[in-house]
Amino acid sequence: MRVFVRLMLLGSIAMAVGPVRALADPAPAADKANPAPAADKAKDKEKEKVAKQYVAAGLAAQNSGDYDTALIFYSKAYQLVPHPLLIFNMAQAHRLAGRIEKALALYAKYLAEDPSGAQAQTVRDIVAEIDAKKAEAAKKAEDAKQAEAARKAEDAKQAEDARRSRELEASRAAEQKRAADAAPSPQEPATPGPTDQAPGRTLRLSGFATGAVGVVSLGLGVGFGLHARSLSSELSKPGATYSTDKVHSGETANKVAITGLIGGTVLVAAGATLYWLGHSQEKRPEGVTLAPMVSDHLAGLVVAGTLP
Repeated sequence: MRVFVRLMLLGSIAMAVGPVRALADPAPAADKANPAPAADKAKDKEKEKVAKQYVAAGLAAQNSGDYDTALIFYSKAYQLVPHPLLIFNMAQAHRLAGRIEKALALYAKYLAEDPSGAQAQTVRDIVAEIDAKKAEAAKKAEDAKQAEAARKAEDAKQAEDARRSRELEASRAAEQKRAADAAPSPQEPATPGPTDQAPGRTLRLSGFATGAVGVVSLGLGVGFGLHARSLSSELSKPGATYSTDKVHSGETANKVAITGLIGGTVLVAAGATLYWLGHSQEKRPEGVTLAPMVSDHLAGLVVAGTLP
């Protein structure tokens, strides 16, 4: 491509200075009368020759990667022969050097001076490619900006969550410390409770409860005894029909009545004893343990300790 541009540029410069020579060619007679056009023609040829040398040097520098030197030679050639292709060459040197905005300005100038020139379509393709790359770069930059914003938002959220977690842990630690400070020290003597102040209170309460259960048992015994007596009276009446169910019911009620009366009596007695022992312990600190014992065939109390 660079070789092609070089050859085209040299040919275009020759074409550009060609019309100057054609317009400067007068008739033989005129040359003798007015020798000035011949002098101008000679100057144009000299300029063309020097411009070609500058262009050749510029292309050589551009091919070696020395774009700044190439621009110097292209500018000198353009000062001698201001051909649009030299503008194209300068734009190319700027683009290869990475100065895209300067290159775009020169490409626009080239199209303005020679919109249908030999490199017009090439310039349009290059400009379109640059615009596409700029749009892609802008999109990547926007995506990177949005990704960075999302990352910062996530970092801020995590920092806020960590801060709240630390505050919660600190609050829990403070609450635990307050609870520990409020709890009584193991070395401190415990404040005497109601039980310590009244040693026999538990026995009195137990005696009261046991007596209450005994009263209920006595009530049940009396009730079932009355029921058993009622059934016996019915069966003992003259002309009464014998009923096996009533006989069994009477026997069962009689057994429950006997058990209730005996157990109730024992429980009432045990309750009274427990209450008395509790009352006595207020004056006598020795401990006494007493527990009722009731079974199908036996009812009584188990006493352990020293009786007053």
